[in-house]
Amino acid sequence: MTVGYRMTVTRPGDEWQAVCPALCHHRVVIYGATREDALTHIENAISLILEKIKLNGMLLPSNERAPAGVLLNI
Repeated sequence: MTVGYRMTVTRPGDEWQAVCPALCHHRVVIYGATREDALTHIENAISLILEKIKLNGMLLPSNERAPAGVLLNI
């Protein structure tokens, strides 16, 4: 099953920052040297978090907190 989550990607300093608002209580904030690095890193982190959520029998979080942003299908 593929799940889509929207990311907010900004460059607050020297590095790019990617945040997944739908998973904010998991504190998913990832940095990368490039925008693509940040998106790749957050995709990997989200995959691990979603795997843990599924293993614990919990429902996947909705994507309602981020109606705009970069969509990643995981």
